[in-house]
Amino acid sequence: MSTLAILAAYNLEDSIADIVKETKEYVDEVVVVTDGSSDNTNERAQETGAECPPHSMTRGKGFAVRKGIEFSKKFDPEYIVLMDADGQHLPEEIPKMIEPIKTENYDVVIGSRVKGELKTSTLNKFGNFFLKVISFLVTGKWFSDTESGFRAFDSEKLYDLDLNSKGYEIESELLLKSLNKKYNVTEVPITVPKAVPGVTIFDGLKAGLYKIKLGCKLKFGV
Repeated sequence: MSTLAILAAYNLEDSIADIVKETKEYVDEVVVVTDGSSDNTNERAQETGAECPPHSMTRGKGFAVRKGIEFSKKFDPEYIVLMDADGQHLPEEIPKMIEPIKTENYDVVIGSRVKGELKTSTLNKFGNFFLKVISFLVTGKWFSDTESGFRAFDSEKLYDLDLNSKGYEIESELLLKSLNKKYNVTEVPITVPKAVPGVTIFDGLKAGLYKIKLGCKLKFGV
């Protein structure tokens, strides 16, 4: 029962080695996608034992996650963990992310920052609440943290999702399409030890609009 972690990394040459080392303690393979990076993130990740698909200058989290998922198929894992490479997610929490899939018949596990510990701004908390309300309106399912990038999947179920996102909307697409396929989805509390800038108000508005469009398409075919 092999486990593989996919990390999207952008210009993290000073810290990626430590993240890869820590992650390798809890999984069988680590895949790091460094597209868009202009430093030596790719080289540092490989030197530490990560598998890296061919680097390109295409940038966007959705692109990177999809590329990592496709690349992971060569390792034939049973479980796949998606996590950020910037220190927001703790590798030591990987086992509890996977456990509900192994023992409780879940297909997808979301690491909930709300149920755990989250260090972020009031503005970001408001934005996340706004986005999870939209998710509820288009799916009828309530989750405490719809935007978390720390997730675990039964690999076959993940591979069966037809993903198209290019940017941060990948989190919305993963959740909405999993629910549309009637996957069993649950949450576990996680700890986010530090706030990392990156997602802007504009990104949040784009994600909200994306949820509405995709939700209507999946529900009504429009």
